[in-house]
Amino acid sequence: MLFSEFVQGTGCKENEKNYKVYKDLEVMYMNSDMSKAEIYEYGKKLVDNSKSEEQLKLEAEIKEEIETCKRQIELYKKDIEWKKTCIEAWADDKEWVKNLKAEIRYYKTQIKTQRNRIASLKWALA
Repeated sequence: MLFSEFVQGTGCKENEKNYKVYKDLEVMYMNSDMSKAEIYEYGKKLVDNSKSEEQLKLEAEIKEEIETCKRQIELYKKDIEWKKTCIEAWADDKEWVKNLKAEIRYYKTQIKTQRNRIASLKWALA
């Protein structure tokens, strides 16, 4: 059993502490009738997957930025609805309607940008 297999089987992080656990379990695996799956299950209980304070802080910042993007999307959607209402009310003024439609297109582009940002932030969390 390789360390990379152990990492994949247990879902643990590649660090020195987990490598020591792996080495102990590898000896057990070689000297017993236990399957890799049984070793992985046992290993899951022993490995250290705790996150550092820096990692926790970074995750909190990313989650806050995701929430900010979501709030911004909601504001854009409300503004689009308001502008659509204005278009109906000011249908006679072609120039005003043209400007409102341009603003709606802009907000829709901004919504797409924010959604892409959220997707990339979620990827960073994974």
